[in-house]
Amino acid sequence: MLALLCRFGGLATVLALTASACGGSSDSPGGDGGSAGACGSGGTGGAEDATGSDLPEAGFIEVPGSPTLGPGWTSRMFYSFVPAAEHPERAPLLVFFNGGPGSATTSVLLPYGTGPFTLDPAAPTDAAPVANDVSYTRFANLLYVDARSTGFSYDLALPDPSTCQGSSGKFHVADAADFIYLLLEFLDAHEALRDNPVVIAGESYGGTRAALMLYMLHNYTLTLDSAGVMSVAPSWLREKVQAHLDLTFPAHAGAPREPSEVAEQFGWQLLIQPSLFGMQQSRYQRPLAAMDPDLAPSFTAPDVWDGYDVRLTQEQAAPIQEHASRSMRNPEHLETLLGVDLSSITGLAPPERQPSFRSFSNLDPAEVAASETDLRAELGELDAADAYWLRYAPPCPGDGVELGMFAVFEDIIGRTATFITNARYDSVVYTEALPAMFDEFSTFDVELDPSLPEGAARPGVLHLRNGAGGVSFRFPTYEAGHQVSVGAPRELAEDVEAWLAAACASAP
Repeated sequence: MLALLCRFGGLATVLALTASACGGSSDSPGGDGGSAGACGSGGTGGAEDATGSDLPEAGFIEVPGSPTLGPGWTSRMFYSFVPAAEHPERAPLLVFFNGGPGSATTSVLLPYGTGPFTLDPAAPTDAAPVANDVSYTRFANLLYVDARSTGFSYDLALPDPSTCQGSSGKFHVADAADFIYLLLEFLDAHEALRDNPVVIAGESYGGTRAALMLYMLHNYTLTLDSAGVMSVAPSWLREKVQAHLDLTFPAHAGAPREPSEVAEQFGWQLLIQPSLFGMQQSRYQRPLAAMDPDLAPSFTAPDVWDGYDVRLTQEQAAPIQEHASRSMRNPEHLETLLGVDLSSITGLAPPERQPSFRSFSNLDPAEVAASETDLRAELGELDAADAYWLRYAPPCPGDGVELGMFAVFEDIIGRTATFITNARYDSVVYTEALPAMFDEFSTFDVELDPSLPEGAARPGVLHLRNGAGGVSFRFPTYEAGHQVSVGAPRELAEDVEAWLAAACASAP
């Protein structure tokens, strides 16, 4: 019971138990009867075990094709890893991704506010990255992932302009499965990190992806479920998850694991302005957002003001994205942000990347090629159907199939520590409406607690309770727009660090 309180505690009296109540167990990842430290959720390897995980790296992992992601083609998904500044073998692994679907993580979360170097949103669009004094590497390992065909990720197939990235509403499950596959491949290839606590950190549509990832990981043994997820999950899922758990729980190799046991490693989610419930959430939040006086500009003059940050005109907001796009195509800036030499990234340059192509959507391939002249001069020319970097590559229109995302979310939150941001100037994903939405559509009674949790810099806790018990989320408010790591990087980093310590995901 004390371990449960430590994982989900929002009240100060609960958080006070953190330092003493969360000892490890012999059956938890990396646990050895509590010797791993106060929370006991991190790996137990010493510094000598950190080989291969104590230096930045970047590369590609091939993920299998799916009928709902084009005609079954394999994709090379790009990742960038930056280790924690201290004890990476014990620190949590934050898996960062942007949403869209189809938005590149290398367009926002990687270049802005989270890593050792960051772009300054107030600087000119050609300005170099600067050192980030609130880098998340102070308390975590960082793994950034570009979704299939976005950012630096590309598809392995001959070009076919008549096809695009996805073909049905089942796209959401296949997309989340891509990230599970990459994550498990990465963990299993890095022995020192293999049993570290994993925090799924998604922005916007990334909230849907994060919830689905955790749901499929926790329920990997199921083939049918009421949410309609596991019946369309890829055939490799059960074997892939079981193989990882066999490495993580060697004493029980081959035995199926219960959802609560899987959550001992995959039991944290950081949701930045999340779209959790698709169109249902959009329809619910819009009238409430329209009545919010802070958001009035985006509704009264939507062609002028930026809905993602209503304090900015669209003209003022554009350079922030342009700055990231230029840096991703500037070899010197890119190497600074990744922390690696581009020539060391296997699969980035031809001929290793062929045959390959990208989903350009409504972009002109010739204009894309012209925008990455510096990268092509450094790495080599590409075929007309390919590009080094794309900010956005949306999936094909879906068939209207909607998953039971409320069932998904309700299933995971009882065993998942959750942090949700509430950005005051975001009218696109109006998280201010989420407490009312939970209250109306879930089985929980909702209470918004304005008190300041112990160790936190900002107040905000959301309590969800029903007859079976309840959970508490961190729900702090930020003077920021949709991209909180751009608008309030220091505040978000401080709150995430305190939350992870309270939720037993920090290295001892």
